[in-house]
Amino acid sequence: MKEHRPVIVSILGWSGSGKTSFVEAAIAECRRRGISAAAIKKSHNVPDLPPDSKDSSRFRRAGAEPSIYLSGNEMLALMAAPARLDEKSIAALCPSASIIFCEGLEVAGARLVLMAGDESDESALKRKLSEIDIIVARNAMMLELAGERGVTSFKAEDIGLLVDYLIATEDTYE
Repeated sequence: MKEHRPVIVSILGWSGSGKTSFVEAAIAECRRRGISAAAIKKSHNVPDLPPDSKDSSRFRRAGAEPSIYLSGNEMLALMAAPARLDEKSIAALCPSASIIFCEGLEVAGARLVLMAGDESDESALKRKLSEIDIIVARNAMMLELAGERGVTSFKAEDIGLLVDYLIATEDTYE
């Protein structure tokens, strides 16, 4: 039996480049198609789960690992982050996902997607074109430049085409 290996997609880009909107739209597209998707958001900020006096926060501070808050139809798990976030640990965190979108988190072996926003010049990008697998851009000049450099590129509104590409190439990223 083949081990379940989700497609892991690292989404990078400057603040305001469209990362969150892209991930949101990609997840909605996956759901529309019946593809299970998960999302991980890496931030430099401490998670803000007010009020801090909630029972689950108190249980976590007391040492619960994890402390889980359940409501009628949602769950929030508070736990220490894994010491190392690699493909295997991310897949374990999201066991039923076929595609895992990691915003702001670069994962070795994942598809590296750079959100270019409206940028038209490579020097304005967060990463060089030679360092990424896919670029998503609103600017036609950037899309043309990426194509000339052999980088797979998509317009920001072509979420469906990008999901098709991720599925079609799922076994090519090892």
